[in-house]
Formats: sequence, C-alpha cells, structure tokens
Amino acid sequence: MGTDIEFTAEDRELMALLNQIDKKEEKVEVYNKVLLIRKEETFLVNTIKTNLEKNGFLFAESALSVRELNEKKDLAELLVLYVDDTIDEARDVLVYIKDLLLEEEKELLLLGDHIEVTSVEKVIPKELIAGVYERPFDMRAIMERVGDFLIQQRVHQRKKMILIVDDDPMYLKLIKDWLQDDYRVSMANSGMQAITWLANNKADLVLLDYEMPTIKGSKVLEMLRSDASIADTPVMFLTGKSDKQSILEVLAMKPAGYLLKSIDRKSLLETLNKFFVEQRYKK
Repeated sequence: MGTDIEFTAEDRELMALLNQIDKKEEKVEVYNKVLLIRKEETFLVNTIKTNLEKNGFLFAESALSVRELNEKKDLAELLVLYVDDTIDEARDVLVYIKDLLLEEEKELLLLGDHIEVTSVEKVIPKELIAGVYERPFDMRAIMERVGDFLIQQRVHQRKKMILIVDDDPMYLKLIKDWLQDDYRVSMANSGMQAITWLANNKADLVLLDYEMPTIKGSKVLEMLRSDASIADTPVMFLTGKSDKQSILEVLAMKPAGYLLKSIDRKSLLETLNKFFVEQRYKK
C-alpha cells in the first residue's frame, strides 16, 4: 500500500499557498482591541477615543469605507460604529458590516441619535447588534460593555482551536454545534480553504475529511506536513468507512487519530478531551 502522491495543477496551487505561510507577519492580537468605525474626527469621536484610552483599551480606527474596513477587519473582534446624519449615504458599508457579523461572528456596538440608529437597523437587524447607545451617551455604560466583551473574548481565546474540514456543509454545521461550547471552532469546506485558513491562523487540532472529492484528505495532510511552520499541527481524519482496509489506509498516513463520521456527540467530546489532556502531559 503506497503513499506516493502525484500532484495536479490544483495541488500545486495549494503548495503555493503553503509557501506563503513562512512569509506572513505575526498576526495582531485581536482579542484585546476595538475597531472604532466613524466617518471623520469629531468632538464625540475624540471623546470615545479618550475614554477607550483612559480605560486601557487598545483600539484601531476605520473610516466609513468598505475598502478600509476590509483592510482592518481582522484587527479586532469588537466593532464600535459611531454614526451621524450622513449614515444613509453609507448603505454599502452597513451591508458589509452585516456580512462581517454573520460570517465572521464579530460583535457590534452602535452609537448615534435615535433617527440614525433606526436607519442602521433597517440594514443590520437588531438581533445582530450587541448593544445600542443613543445620545446623550452614557460613556461609563459603553466602556463597561466594551470591558465585558474583551474579558469574554480572553476567556474564549484560551479554549483550544479546532478546524473542521469537510465538503458537506450540513456535517460541518453539526460538528460545530457539538463542539462550540467547549472549543473555538472554524470550518473549511475544501483543502484549499483549509490551507488558506492555516496560512493566517493557528489550530490546535484539524479534523480532516479523508474522502473529500476534489482533493483527498491524504493530499491535504501531505501538504501540511511539507511546511515546517505547521507540520506539527495535529490532524485527525474523519472517515465514513469502517472496514479494515479503509482504516488501514487512514492509519498509514500516521495521523493523530481517526474518527468515524457515525460517532455521537458524547463520544466525540470524550475523544477530543482525552486527546488534549494527553497532549498537555506530553509537553
């Protein structure tokens, strides 16, 4: 049973992504920072900034611009949006922020007059907004909310990060739902997405579908191991096949383990908890 791998053009594209990993800069710590979004510098904007500084909160700033927000969105998990009477002119920015809240699970605090807040809520549903503060602002309440969020994020950050890689979106969502109370969880629906994610993020464990149709899990694992910066990332294969020959093929890759896709929630959590306990004692 050989393990030689013949790389296709798509595989080589993945390898190019891997080569970028060594060149990337250290990711900025995002869990103790706020991204303040505003149109321009005003007295109230400066007051917000002064209060953030006085309370020891780090912050970055972005104009009401999709381009600038796209450049700075990874600097923080908490967005503080200050709006004025020109907010109706920035509908494209509000749509972009809504997508960030939905797709990247960021949180939003909204500050403005009642009319301005109502305009924003026509684009960004109230359910996606973590807090709304109308003028006159209660700066103490705003800063307490920021502090509570950053504390929660630091606690969340201490949880182990698991990347789930599978081409079945329903299975991805199921496993994420099972794990998200105990772990930080990210998802990728292809080997390409997994490599791209790992180029910019660190995983404590990758749960990798062995039987993906386009690029098999075995090839993805080979590529991960070819880059020194992520070669030691533990990988457990997910497989729907339980016959002896299939299991032997999986084990030939020497993963950190393998899990049958038929596993139930309780058994999955027990397996992962045991794995991380053993990892801790190996250090």
